[in-house]
Amino acid sequence: MRRKLRAMRKAMRKVSSVIKTIFGMPDYDRYLAHWYETHGAPGIFPMTEREYYLYALTERFEKGGVTRCC
Repeated sequence: MRRKLRAMRKAMRKVSSVIKTIFGMPDYDRYLAHWYETHGAPGIFPMTEREYYLYALTERFEKGGVTRCC
């Protein structure tokens, strides 16, 4: 039963990530995965969810940055 719930949660996170990507919304889970793979080091911490969301909004609307792949 727990495996099914865990698998269902994982699937829902993937669906959520895809929807956020399609609509250009910031995806904190994807940011964390990228950050730990690329930038993670002892004593250095990623942005909090609030900091990341505000950063993404600033990049998208104030700086006019593109948040999509093409």
